[in-house]
Amino acid sequence: MTTSVLDRVVRWNLDLDGDLYGDERERYRWYEGIATAASLQWVLVPWAAAIMVWPLGRPAVVPLAVVLAVLLGPMVLCTVYVQRRRVDTTPRSWHAKRVLLTVLGTAPFVVFLIGALYAYEPEGDAWKGAMVGGVLGGVGGAVAKTVEGRRRRRREALAEDED
Repeated sequence: MTTSVLDRVVRWNLDLDGDLYGDERERYRWYEGIATAASLQWVLVPWAAAIMVWPLGRPAVVPLAVVLAVLLGPMVLCTVYVQRRRVDTTPRSWHAKRVLLTVLGTAPFVVFLIGALYAYEPEGDAWKGAMVGGVLGGVGGAVAKTVEGRRRRRREALAEDED
C-alpha cells in the first residue's frame, strides 16, 4: 500500500516516537483529550457562527463563512482517513445521543445560511425559502437514515442466516 500525503500527516500528528505526547499511556490520554476538544469544537464553532451572523449582519458573513469552511476541512479529512482505514462509518442504529449530536452538528450550518441570506436581503424571500428547505432537508435526511438503517439490519440478518 502506498503512503499518501494524508497518511504522512496523520503519522506526524500521532507522534509515535513520543516526542510530543510521551509514552503510549500518556499518548492515549492526549488522544482522548484531543478527540474531546475536536468534538466540542465541531459543535460549538458552527453554533457561534450561526448565532453571531444574526446580530453582526452582512459584514460578518464572509469571515464567519471562512471560519466554517476551515473547520469543515479537517472534519472531512477525518472522515476520509477513517473510511480509507476500512472503518464502517455508517451507524448501526440511531439512539438519542447520535440524533442529538447530529442535530447539534448540522443545524448551525442551516441557521448560518439562513442568517447570511437574511443579512444580505432581509426583505427578500431567499432566507424564508432556505428555512423551509432546511426543515425539508432535515426531515428527508431523517427518513433516508431510517431507511438505510433498516436495509443494513436486513442485510446483516440475511448474512447471519447464510452462515
